Amino acid sequence: MLAQQPFLLHSPDGRPCPPATPASAALAWVRARTGGRVLSAEPLAAGAVHHNVAITVDGNPPRRVVLRWSAGQRGQDDAPREAILREAAVLSLLERAGLRAPRLVAADPLGAECGVPTLLMTYLEGRQPDADTARSPDFVAQLAAAAHDIHCVDGTGASAGAALPPFRLYNDLVDPRPPRHSDRPALWERAFAAVPVGAPAAPAVFLHRDYHAGNTLWSGSTLTGVVDWNTASLGPAGFDLGHMRWNLAVSVGRDVADRFASHYDLLAGREPAYHPYWDVVAVVDLLPEDGLGPAVLERLEPFLEAALARL
Repeated sequence: MLAQQPFLLHSPDGRPCPPATPASAALAWVRARTGGRVLSAEPLAAGAVHHNVAITVDGNPPRRVVLRWSAGQRGQDDAPREAILREAAVLSLLERAGLRAPRLVAADPLGAECGVPTLLMTYLEGRQPDADTARSPDFVAQLAAAAHDIHCVDGTGASAGAALPPFRLYNDLVDPRPPRHSDRPALWERAFAAVPVGAPAAPAVFLHRDYHAGNTLWSGSTLTGVVDWNTASLGPAGFDLGHMRWNLAVSVGRDVADRFASHYDLLAGREPAYHPYWDVVAVVDLLPEDGLGPAVLERLEPFLEAALARL
């Protein structure tokens, strides 16, 4: 049975920011970069870090672009300038690799033109998945195939290497504490103890780093692309899998999360990337988060318990 959790759930404290209107300077920058008059600006789904606005510019035919700028900063995030520089480099890399992702139009990492660090990219058709999308028989197969394509991108090239930092965990476990709303502290203590034991050996590959269904776009039951590349890194493919898996477990169900991993490992071939260690790490990496409320924990903690039992 489908859960009632939204696919927007990538980090439980990631409450959407209120819609924002781009400054007049930013709109002038869009006109200069596209050569078209701005006809309309429509706020898109916003996250905890960025505002996104779809802008229609005139032409024959009119076209849409997306203006993206910093909406704030959390402790684990890059400074806005570095985030824009990284995402601009990543979008160029993805275009060369032929992945289904927005294409870079222009970047203003210093905010010299727009007032704040800003990115301009092409508009990618599609919508976030809903319950009907998740019922599609090949929903998780497409998510797994997109993840595998991402991990096959060569992110070590000279043009992108400087912009792609090594993968790092947000939770350094200096002072680990169970979620405030949890009544299972012993489970979390087991997870905290498991993380420092050591990760399974795995090559460093190109990671999305925030890969979950809410960062994918769909047309009907067909995946049209992956968005939000500002935390792309070089690291173990298993983390992307674990991050997607806990989101699927909470939003849809653990059986769907398991099918996702199975599909990915079929594509990976002789050296499967899925390992329960990364499920544990991806969950622990959420902390400290006051947004882990009872409704999320009701599904998240059984997922964590199952991952620990598999270790």
